Amino acid sequence: MSDVVVQSERAEEVDVGQRAQRVAKAISIELRRAARKARVVTPVVAGGSGFQARRIDKIFRNLVLYSFFVIFVGPSVLSGAYLSFFAADQFVSEARFAIRSGDSSPLESLAGLSSMIDTGAARDGLIVADYVESSAMIDVLSKDYDLRAIFGPGTWDLWAELDPKGSAEDLLDYWKSQVSISVDRVSGLVTLKLRTFSPDDSRSLITAIIDHSEEMVNKLTRRNESDSLMQAQQELERSKRGLELAVSALRDARSKLGILDVSVAAKVYGDVLSELRLEQTKVEQQILALRNTNSQRAPQLVQFRARSRAIQDQIAYYQGLMAGGDGAVVEKTLAENAKLLSQNEMDQKIAQSEYTLAMTAFERARIAAERQRSYLQTYISPTKAEESLYPRRLLTWIVISVAALIGWAAFFGMAILVRDNTAT
Repeated sequence: MSDVVVQSERAEEVDVGQRAQRVAKAISIELRRAARKARVVTPVVAGGSGFQARRIDKIFRNLVLYSFFVIFVGPSVLSGAYLSFFAADQFVSEARFAIRSGDSSPLESLAGLSSMIDTGAARDGLIVADYVESSAMIDVLSKDYDLRAIFGPGTWDLWAELDPKGSAEDLLDYWKSQVSISVDRVSGLVTLKLRTFSPDDSRSLITAIIDHSEEMVNKLTRRNESDSLMQAQQELERSKRGLELAVSALRDARSKLGILDVSVAAKVYGDVLSELRLEQTKVEQQILALRNTNSQRAPQLVQFRARSRAIQDQIAYYQGLMAGGDGAVVEKTLAENAKLLSQNEMDQKIAQSEYTLAMTAFERARIAAERQRSYLQTYISPTKAEESLYPRRLLTWIVISVAALIGWAAFFGMAILVRDNTAT
């Protein structure tokens, strides 16, 4: 009996040991299976390596998928559609020029492009660049061109066109975006580019810009000449008034004295005196002849003596007119009148000389003011564009797509960091 019990207990112990071995083996198998499953790489979008996917992991996967379409696919598709079907062609016209002074010699003008240091030209180039991008240029061009119609032709490209109802500030901002000007600060060479929706408009506008810029530069350089011309004109008017006064004074003096020319009057008086002296000599000879014939009481002698006294009185009168003397009865002699007239004639000559010098200075100032002082030497003339350079569709689409992809990648990285920190 006891043996049977012992055997039964031993059999039970064997069964328990076998069951324990089977459980241990099953646990070992499950642990190895879990370990293999843990070592398998799980996609990031799955939310980690867990035995059971959580609800937050599904939300994360949907967020990543939606953000990919919103941030990357959407902008890429929309930009591609816009660039393919709506973006209007824009044509670029280019010109390059240098600013040179009109006072330089021909050799300096030919060597202008080889001179690599020209601070004056660089300064003028910067002034031109600022003028081209200012509202003053828009005002000047608006006199001949309808800029709002040129930059708003009515295409479907509302992004690139100018709003016809925009303000003056909007037009200025748009103008700065369409015109491009750069200045080499060493050589002073200027590069000007303009883009519009028509090749003809681009060429005509850039030609007008060059012409108006040249006028502006000449106005700046002519300021000194204008001041000189004004001063020369004032001096000319002053000398003209002085000459008129001198001429009037000489005319009045001649009218008062009754003498037009002192030298002519002196010659006339001299001729009269010569004739009177010659006549006096003849009368004296006749008187002497009558005395020699003892005709003291002849009536001719009395007549000749009276005539001789009359001639002497005339000689004395004319001598008094010319030089004065003890027996002069005139108020002013010819010598005194000559002194007065010579003074007036000298004043007139001085006034006339001043007027001549003022006239010469005025003509020089006028010629200098009218002469073109500066030139915009265009060494690359604006031409009519045959192909549109803008918009650069492929390049623009690639840039937008790459930027969108980088943006989505940055968003995705931030989302992972937020998820991991939240899970921790």
